[in-house]
Amino acid sequence: MAQRAFITSHVKHFGETKNVGSLLKALALIVQQGRTVELMYGGYCALRHAPSPVSACDDTVRTSIMSHEGEFLRVPLLTRGDLLQLHGAEFKISSLPEDFLFSRRQAVFRQGNRLVIGEYGENSRIACVTPETCVISYHYKSDARVRHIHSVTPYGDADQFLVATGDGAKVLDLWVQSGDSVRFMKRLRRYLAGFTAVARVKGEYYFGSDFSGRPNFIETFEGTKYFFPAKAYKLFVTAFFVLRERYLVSVNNELRITGGRKALSIFDVVDKRFIFCDYMDSPPLVIIVALMEILQGVQAGVEVAGVWV
Repeated sequence: MAQRAFITSHVKHFGETKNVGSLLKALALIVQQGRTVELMYGGYCALRHAPSPVSACDDTVRTSIMSHEGEFLRVPLLTRGDLLQLHGAEFKISSLPEDFLFSRRQAVFRQGNRLVIGEYGENSRIACVTPETCVISYHYKSDARVRHIHSVTPYGDADQFLVATGDGAKVLDLWVQSGDSVRFMKRLRRYLAGFTAVARVKGEYYFGSDFSGRPNFIETFEGTKYFFPAKAYKLFVTAFFVLRERYLVSVNNELRITGGRKALSIFDVVDKRFIFCDYMDSPPLVIIVALMEILQGVQAGVEVAGVWV
């Protein structure tokens, strides 16, 4: 993201030069963007929660991971043109606003004859698209702290869905589909809820945190947190994949300005433990991240896949 990268560049410069001016500029931006609580919480987590250990995993699980490795490197964001190409034959994507920038794959889902799309751009709009209509919600327009829609996820068995936002306001809201449109219902979390990945496994929802350079974790609705192992600990979550209806595969990224590393972790939702974590060697993704930082500094995301067997 442009703002996050700007803060990070000042912090990086301070680390390299010990220039106090750079540190003060970073702190000023943090306050200006309303991210003081986020920073304090990151410090608290670093002091109180160490990286999780990694337990040995079954060889068959490791084989399944490697066989799907290519899925983790698909283009992370969808432009208006991409959406038109993917869904234009069935849905009235052509009626999306011309200035609709991007959508994270985590923020697009289909339910019946409706396609719900959350915008990962400065307007943070939510579109409900059917074969005949395209209705836009501007619910977040009045809140300048909401710059992006991080994720949009079906919730329960009705027409409800979850919306997580960023950057200054990291909230989790409950929405509902109603006819050809969508509407806000209520706020579920007011703070530190800008989840960039959400998955449902065995009836339980798991949320991935989006903190750059600070401890990251998988969280449940009840608030239980499972902090990532060391290699993914300070890399923000970009996508979840579900493997065998038991294993939650997480792809975590680091901003390119601080190294651009990627890590893949696997969490066993039955035994509640991490069974795999390692860096990913993926030059194509480095190029994608670089491109997105040029185009509005948009944060990277990775496609959420279906359930694999």
